[in-house]
Amino acid sequence: MKKWIGIICGFMLLITTSLCTSAAEDTVTPKLIVQGEGKVSAAPDIVTIQLGVETRNASASIAAQENARLMNSTIKALLDSGIDKKEIQTSHYSLTTEPQVEPKEGEKPQPPEFIATNQVTVKLNNTEDAGKVLDAAVSSGSNSIQGVSFDLKNPEPMKDKALTLAIKDAAQEAKVAATAAGVKLGKVLEISEGYGFIGAAAPKGVMYAHGAITPIQPGEVEVKASVTTTYAIS
Repeated sequence: MKKWIGIICGFMLLITTSLCTSAAEDTVTPKLIVQGEGKVSAAPDIVTIQLGVETRNASASIAAQENARLMNSTIKALLDSGIDKKEIQTSHYSLTTEPQVEPKEGEKPQPPEFIATNQVTVKLNNTEDAGKVLDAAVSSGSNSIQGVSFDLKNPEPMKDKALTLAIKDAAQEAKVAATAAGVKLGKVLEISEGYGFIGAAAPKGVMYAHGAITPIQPGEVEVKASVTTTYAIS
C-alpha cells in the first residue's frame, strides 16, 4: 500500500512540475501583437424605409381617426405598388399631447393638442423602387419619412473577404515590425476578430418634387473586418 502511495505521489509531483514549467515557459515566451484591417464594398440589394403619418387635433378621437384614415390609404398604396403585406410592419404608434406652455398673466390656458403618430417599416428587395414607393406613400397621405437605409441580403461572403484581407494586413504588419526589431517571426499564437458594417443611408427629411420620381441613390455598403494577431518571436 505504501508503495502505491509513493508511486501516486511521485506521479502527481511530476505532473505539477511539468505544468509549472510549461506555465513559466509560456510567461516568458516573447510575443509580437499586431492589428490588421480589411474592407470591401458592394452594391446593396435590399432597402428599408421608415415612414408614417402624424395628425394633430384638439380632439384625441378626431386625431386618431384622421391618422387611421391616412395610414390605411398609405398602406393600400404600398400594397398596390407591389410590396408584399409581410414586408410592411408597424414599428411605432402613439397618441400624446403637446407639452403645454404656461399662459401669460391675464391669458386663458390653451386646450391641449393631441398628436397621433403611426410609423411603419417597409422592406424592399429592389433598391431601384425606393423613390417610387416613397412617392406613392406621400401621395396617399404619409407625411413623415424617418429614414431610408440600404443593406445586403447575405453579408457573409463580404465578411469573409474582409476578414481575409485583415489577416493578410496583420501578417504584413508583423513582417515589417519583426524586421525593424531584428527578431524572427514564429507561429501564430492567437487571432481575435471583429466586424463592422457601414450601410449607405439617405438623409432624413427627403425632399419631393411634383411630377418627378424622388431620387434615391443606394450607393455602396462597406463591410469592415479587423483582427488582432499574436505571433511568437525569437
